Amino acid sequence: MKIPPKAAAAALATGLLLTACSSSDPQTGPDGQERIQLTMSIWGSKEDAATYTERLALAQKKFPNITVKLEHTPGSGDYDQKIQTSLAGRKGPDIMQFAENVHVFSSKNQLAPLDDYLAKAKVDLSQRFGDRVSAAYQREGKTYAMPDRSGAMVLYYNKKAFDEAKLDYPDASWTWTDFRSAAQKLTVREGDKVTRYGFAAGDWWPWWLTFMKQNGGEVIDASGKPVVNSPANVEALTFYNDLVHVDKVAPSPTDYANLGKDIGPDPLFAQGRAAMQLTGFWNIGALKAVPDIQWDIAPIWQGKQRATVAFGSGLSINNNSEHKDAAFQIVDFLTSEEGQRPIVENNQDAPANLALLDSDAFMKSSDANMGAFKESTAMVYTPPIGPHWNEMQKVFTDALGPFFQNKADARTTLDRVQKELQTLLGTG
Repeated sequence: MKIPPKAAAAALATGLLLTACSSSDPQTGPDGQERIQLTMSIWGSKEDAATYTERLALAQKKFPNITVKLEHTPGSGDYDQKIQTSLAGRKGPDIMQFAENVHVFSSKNQLAPLDDYLAKAKVDLSQRFGDRVSAAYQREGKTYAMPDRSGAMVLYYNKKAFDEAKLDYPDASWTWTDFRSAAQKLTVREGDKVTRYGFAAGDWWPWWLTFMKQNGGEVIDASGKPVVNSPANVEALTFYNDLVHVDKVAPSPTDYANLGKDIGPDPLFAQGRAAMQLTGFWNIGALKAVPDIQWDIAPIWQGKQRATVAFGSGLSINNNSEHKDAAFQIVDFLTSEEGQRPIVENNQDAPANLALLDSDAFMKSSDANMGAFKESTAMVYTPPIGPHWNEMQKVFTDALGPFFQNKADARTTLDRVQKELQTLLGTG
């Protein structure tokens, strides 16, 4: 039977209305809630991506109306540029993983402040993560990411080397004097050749900056002005470099080059050619593949004060997202004890959640002293990760190169850095 045009139009309109209101509508879930599609960007290995996928599956069980598509960048080399390009077009992922570069983006108003969401959800950052870890993602009184992974830098040590030298194993009570004395006693020489260094030093910023912080030094003061050439920093940098060029208990840049291709502190320690090193959680997994080395971990020593840096990342929300409320629900869940549990179960990293960090699951995830990570959270400092973090790192790298080659002293080097930072930050 032929339907009159008006009736057909009415039937079509009714059909569309029924479809829009039915539970089969792709825009609504079985409970009538709006279906929301989010995107989340991360970087890292395929194992990192697998763990995030597992965690997002748990999130969808809790929020069945929210689906999150994971966008994974292998490694981390071009991640920032990809995110910056997408955000510049006022698009980009709804949820983004960031590390110490978070305020490069927050300073451009590209990340949503989370404080109102945190207050509404009654999330206590101090209780969940601790003040020191949370502070890394805060700027000018606002929070721009929730901590997700947060393994503090700890001391890895060769137990056999300590036993041979008849030294007690290290702990958090060690001072600089204790550390230096142990490094000297742990260094083994055959004539002029060092066969085992007491310590594996290097030029990475967390190493030398930690000595500065332990000595009471700062890079930027509370008013935002550079204070890098302070006596405290000069003393700390001199102490650090003297381990290499005076005590000769740690390899110089030239020594590393002569030791072989791609040799740095991590592989040097794994090969038994360094008795101590400072590094993060990731080295636990690497050392599991080295059956011939007896090792453990401890919180690092202290100077005038305790200080260590945490290697981790937080989860931020795109300020242009159309679904900030849903994005916060996902971020809140992923940083909860339940949401971070796969991090521990897969031995991926140290979780930022304090309850999980103190759990039996984490403590028993390795034969090493995993309590060193929890103990170290009270020592964590926030590096000067402001909007100019990348440019500041370049200033330090360029200036410290000659210093670590023993071609310039600490005072001259830090005076140069001071002037360049004043120009960069407009405080000169």
